[in-house]
Amino acid sequence: MERKDFETWLDNISVTFLSLTDLQKNETLDHLISLSGAVQLRHLSNNLETLLKRDFLKLLPLELSFYLLKWLDPQTLLTCCLVSKQWNKVISACTEVWQTACKNLGWQIDDSVQDALHWKKVYLKAILRMKQLEDHEAFETSSLIGHSARVYALYYKDGLLCTGSDDLSAKLWDVSTGQCVYGIQTHTCAAVKFDEQKLVTGSFDNTVACWEWSSGARTQHFRGHTGAGFQREQ
Repeated sequence: MERKDFETWLDNISVTFLSLTDLQKNETLDHLISLSGAVQLRHLSNNLETLLKRDFLKLLPLELSFYLLKWLDPQTLLTCCLVSKQWNKVISACTEVWQTACKNLGWQIDDSVQDALHWKKVYLKAILRMKQLEDHEAFETSSLIGHSARVYALYYKDGLLCTGSDDLSAKLWDVSTGQCVYGIQTHTCAAVKFDEQKLVTGSFDNTVACWEWSSGARTQHFRGHTGAGFQREQ
């Protein structure tokens, strides 16, 4: 068929096709597909992919993309980030989306920080911590064995833990290793505070004392309270 005749035929077919109902159009397409060979089917497949699989995040203005993204939950957004580099770039640039995600986790948001990637990292870190807590992986436990009676007083600072016990002793522990750094004889401690050189204890005998770690010597002893109770500083 000559090109001019073909174009005339195609115009007539198009006019007729547009006048059909949707059901008739579908039947017409089914019939044409059944008559098509490999070349025609491959051509149809390539064009359908272009028509049906449009990347809306790439085609839409950025403002509209951000508006649509606000309706998705954070987990879905993270899944969408895996679709392509372009999707990840757009989603990671939406500040409001990640600020809202952080707010929903209970975070206090500084609205002056408009770095979307910052808030995305904050959200991901928070989710990781929550999962670690749920799986009991957010902390480590260890047993510090050394006292022979009940431990009444605890004070933690800079990786060191001070304990006061009913066995009339106080000990300073390196939490990371579980090793006892110092152990001295004291009164029964109801409260303890310490620094590198000394230990201050409050006792159930209504006295306060200051001790030297290196020698175990009591350097000061304060009397004056007469009540039975002792209130620890929080």
